[in-house]
Formats: sequence, C-alpha cells, structure tokens
Amino acid sequence: MLTVHAAPARRAGFTLIELIIAMVLMSLVGGAIVSLLLRQQRFYNSTTDLIQTRQQIRQAAAMLPSDLRGISSIGGDIYSMSDSALEFRSVFGSSVVCVNAGGQLSTVPRVLATGATMTNWSRPPAVGDSLVVYNNGPTLAVADDAWSRYQITAVTLVTTNVATGCPTTTRLTQAGDVTAANPSYQLTVSPAAANTIAVGAAIRFFRRVRYRIYQETDTQWYLGFFDCIAGRVPVCNASQPIAGPFQPYANNATSGLQFVYYDSTGAVTANPVQVARISLIVRGQSTGLINLSGAGGTVFHDSLRIEVGLRNRK
Repeated sequence: MLTVHAAPARRAGFTLIELIIAMVLMSLVGGAIVSLLLRQQRFYNSTTDLIQTRQQIRQAAAMLPSDLRGISSIGGDIYSMSDSALEFRSVFGSSVVCVNAGGQLSTVPRVLATGATMTNWSRPPAVGDSLVVYNNGPTLAVADDAWSRYQITAVTLVTTNVATGCPTTTRLTQAGDVTAANPSYQLTVSPAAANTIAVGAAIRFFRRVRYRIYQETDTQWYLGFFDCIAGRVPVCNASQPIAGPFQPYANNATSGLQFVYYDSTGAVTANPVQVARISLIVRGQSTGLINLSGAGGTVFHDSLRIEVGLRNRK
C-alpha cells in the first residue's frame, strides 16, 4: 500500500543574514541618535556657560556704578585706589536732622503725612556705621560751613512725639507721623555732635567698603567685596565673591576687572581728590570650552566698559 506523507510546513522567521543586516541598520540609526543627543547636550552646556558668563559681567556692571556715583572725591570719600581695587565710603542712606540735643542727632521718619521724603536708606543705620552732616558753623558766612564726620556709637528708636525724637514742634512732622512702625532714629555719635548743626541739616550715612578682583581657592578670579564696621571683630571682614569668574588679573589691558580714574579735564589721575570720572572695564571668560558649531571648543571671552561720573564733586 502506497503511503503519502505531507511535507512539513516551513517555519516563519528571519534568516541569519537578515538578522545581521537588521542589527547593523539598528546600530547605525542608534549611533546617529546618540551622536545627535551628545551634540545637543554639548550645545546646551555651551549656551548655558555663555549666558552665565555674560550674566556675571552684567551683574558686576550693575552693582558697581550705583555705589560709585555717590562718591565725593573732594570730600575725601576715596581711601585708596588702584587698577584692581577701590576702597571708599559707600553711602547707603540720607536723612535730615530733626533734633540736635546734647550732642545726639535725631532723624525725620521715613514716611510723612505730607508725602515728602526726607529720609531714605537701603538699610537702617547701625552701631559702627558713620555719617557726615552739614555743619553751618558759628557764623552765617559760607567760609565756616563744612561736612562734619561722626561715628555712630548707639541707636535708639523713638516711637512717640517726644523731644528726643522728631516732635511736631520742629514743624518737620505732624501728629501721628512718629510711630512704632515709622520711628525717628536718635543717634549717639562720637565725638558729640556740634551745637552748630542746625535742624534741617542734611545727613549722609556711609560704610567703608572695598571692591577688588582677587583669586579664590578654586584658582578662579572674582569680583570681591568687603565692608568695615568700627567695633566689629574683625573690623573688616574677608572678601566675598559677588560676581565672576573673570579673566585673571594682569597689569595690562587683559585684566578681568580694571579701574581707570580721570580728572575733570579727562586726564588720567592718581590723586583721589581729583577723581571726577571712573572707567570700569569688566572682562569675563567661560569656565569651560564653548562649542556651538561642533567644530571644536574654545574659551569664550566677553567684556563691558562703563563710564561713571561722580555726582558729589562740590
């Protein structure tokens, strides 16, 4: 008897050659995707570094001019100056004398019912701060008028309409102006305030500060800041970085921070009393290599120059 056997069905699947081809194609596509992602990551990191470099330059350029404009070079505000550092009296507020009693000066409150502003500061005065107040002198002649300098040794907040604060009898305040939320500051100063300082005399509050370019422990160069308060230990605190990193300091036209001082004629001067304008040049550099085109990384450099005219020249 003849028996017919059916041929076994072929199993569906890929041959070895097809698998190899598929794996090669997947590797090529995967490699291209990874390469694209890495390039995008490098571009993102480079863009972030570039933006941060420019932000640090703008930060330094925004902070310094506001402090520098208030300098009175003729009044002796500049303690020391060089191409890499500037130490001076930084004015942080102003007010008007409301009462001069027993060598103590009281200020007008910040907010008045009349809407006038006679007191304004970025922070209240504290023990150790200094002030200069306009002193009319013993005569009506202008020759004996001068700015007198004092150090604040005590601060008392006066919150009611009393003689030691800023009473309504001075006609600088009205009933209800002096409150716990809007006090008058009674300042004990050393030496005692002269009795020739009249009601209505202008007061400028200041603190000794220093800006400089310096190298931190990470070997990068930063714009540093410190202030000095009499009676504090230490009197002058350590420099703190407030912007950077910048290009390293150099005694040439490549320094990361450079001060240039000019007198009223436009000539460069080294005399602090003659300074009428300060040129500030900030040069920044990226912390890493910038690679935006894919052709290779380079260190990014940028700079900004600002001219600051001193307001208090008389």
